[in-house]
Amino acid sequence: MIDFRFNYPLSKSQHDILTGVFADVNAEEANFRMAPVGGAEDDREIAAGWLSRPGHEISADNTYIAGGGHNAMTSILLGTRLSGKVIVTDSITYNGFKALAGMLNVTLVPCPFDDEGMLPDALEGICSQTDVKAVYLMPTIHNPLCIVMPEKRRLEIVEVARKFDLILIDDDAYGFLEPQQPLTFAHLAPERSFYIYSFAKPLAAGLKSSYIAAPSKWHHNLVEGIRISSSGASTLMTKLVGKLVDSGAADRIIEEKRAEGALRQKIVSEILEGQTYISHKNSFHLWIPLAPDMNVTAFEGVLKNAGVEVVTSLAYQVEKDSGNNGFRVSLGNVESHSQIRTGLEIIAEALRKRYPIKSTPIPPQA
Repeated sequence: MIDFRFNYPLSKSQHDILTGVFADVNAEEANFRMAPVGGAEDDREIAAGWLSRPGHEISADNTYIAGGGHNAMTSILLGTRLSGKVIVTDSITYNGFKALAGMLNVTLVPCPFDDEGMLPDALEGICSQTDVKAVYLMPTIHNPLCIVMPEKRRLEIVEVARKFDLILIDDDAYGFLEPQQPLTFAHLAPERSFYIYSFAKPLAAGLKSSYIAAPSKWHHNLVEGIRISSSGASTLMTKLVGKLVDSGAADRIIEEKRAEGALRQKIVSEILEGQTYISHKNSFHLWIPLAPDMNVTAFEGVLKNAGVEVVTSLAYQVEKDSGNNGFRVSLGNVESHSQIRTGLEIIAEALRKRYPIKSTPIPPQA
């Protein structure tokens, strides 16, 4: 079975780089005693440097360290008291956030999007009719749609957020694959934006560590959210990530993953030539839209019977909408290029013979 469901990007030398840096972490540095929840001062300084951009510095006072990305999301929702409240997301959004929202009794409201991401006018319309408290976005290489929201669109979202006093949650799981990243919402609207940079995708799947940029007003509540959800990040993982960042090793791994992502996308373009799909030049996943009259579950079964597993739009839709039919193909967990080719050829054949896909890109949602 070729598993295109999970997506932890691989690089050839990440294991050697990681183990080499890990060997340099001594017991005293690892500090197996309890560390301050949210991160020790020196670790937060490293984190702040990693999250800052020239002319858009983020202070260590507004930077926190949590476990993996899910721990960061959980801590933010707990700390901002969003349980029982309304959050707007893209109408197709990360299924992990959907699951977390369900467990915390958060109501998700889908917002239409186009090829630049969430539509600001649509967001404003929703906020005019509903008591929205926050917006969840993946603006840089969206999961699963691969969209990179341009800065102009981000500023338009910020304008709506300020008008309705919304919290913005910027989940940057895949942004590391984009070399020319637009400014994050934490740079554009630091007074209301939470920004999550998790390291499982950029560095290694087992490295459950994340940096959070957060508004000063939420300092106490966010620290309490981290405390309640995890008692604080692992000191060993925090020191390891700090060394990877400080030494330049993290940059080397990321650069290699961008190159590997580009190689895999070249294979995609060869195998799926003539088919409609949405991707990014360095991405380890892509989105294939399907016709509105498609039986998505049946198509998933066709692929599975042929030896390929994918995740369909039924997992990503906030509300069932046949106009958003499609499926994500994740290339990160498959090491062999030949296996990737085989799996994509099975998908291409299934699309050609059984279920022809839409011949135009995803249009703006009505």
